[in-house]
Amino acid sequence: MKILLFGSGVIGSIYAAKLHEAGYPVTLLARCNRYEEISRNGVTIRNTLTGEQITCRIPLIRELTPGDVYDLIIVTVRLDQVAGVIPVLKLNEVCPLILFMLNNPEDETLLKTELNSKHILLGFPGVGGVNHGGRIDYIQIKQQPTTFGEIGGKITNQLKEIKDIFEKAGFEVVIPENMHAWLKTHAVFISCMTAAIIQAGGDSIRLSKDRYAVRSLVSSIREGFVACKAAGMPIQPFNLKIIFMIMPKWFSVLYWRNALKGTIGTMAMAPHAKAATGEMRLLAEKVFAMVRKSSVPTPTLDKLLLSFIKK
Repeated sequence: MKILLFGSGVIGSIYAAKLHEAGYPVTLLARCNRYEEISRNGVTIRNTLTGEQITCRIPLIRELTPGDVYDLIIVTVRLDQVAGVIPVLKLNEVCPLILFMLNNPEDETLLKTELNSKHILLGFPGVGGVNHGGRIDYIQIKQQPTTFGEIGGKITNQLKEIKDIFEKAGFEVVIPENMHAWLKTHAVFISCMTAAIIQAGGDSIRLSKDRYAVRSLVSSIREGFVACKAAGMPIQPFNLKIIFMIMPKWFSVLYWRNALKGTIGTMAMAPHAKAATGEMRLLAEKVFAMVRKSSVPTPTLDKLLLSFIKK
């Protein structure tokens, strides 16, 4: 399967390097300074937990042309860049399968309408990291594996093939029953987490030390999940349902005070919150609008997200 990673930031580079090392024909689309950097030095990623470092020369392009042929395009751009990517994908008539692996709580109607000749998959990465002068230090997030699925929820042969490819490249993969609901409830989680981290100066360790702030964060996410549930949306992934909906609040606060000062907070959450504040504000706006459709009050979530959106 010939694969294009559309986006060469932290996420796109990690997946491109690991898939390339596993022997799959991978091309990476990069632009501006990142294109020049990869052209000179290749892609270097380092797993901070295992110490494994990979440097590889991956075929590189600046743009996707209408005649370029790939079996799978994996889109790893930010949410605020999707609108600019869709026309490019639409012009290419020979790449049938596209996996959007990003924050995307929107109704998938836009993707299906604009890209009606394509087979669209929805997903979310199971890695996080930081670009240190060209070398990407990363972790694979045990609690959140690489996740993707069909819009309609079916487990197709193509989905099984892609899952096999990712697993052979060293990624744990989960296919949820309802990817649509997964992305929406996860958006509640990540937008509240980001807003709280930004309030703490972009420092997840500083946030972890503020018990009151973490308690408010947990309350915000729980309120958002309750609103989603009231709107008929199943709460996925299940581990988030357990920690925010089933476990007592004191346990959730303790758990996240520890997680925020660990690799999840410092390697996955805080770096993205600081590097992609525009994307995270857009996500917060969409989450705020989404929960407003429910009759369930969300006062703590409203206060947290609105302070972030209006900042």
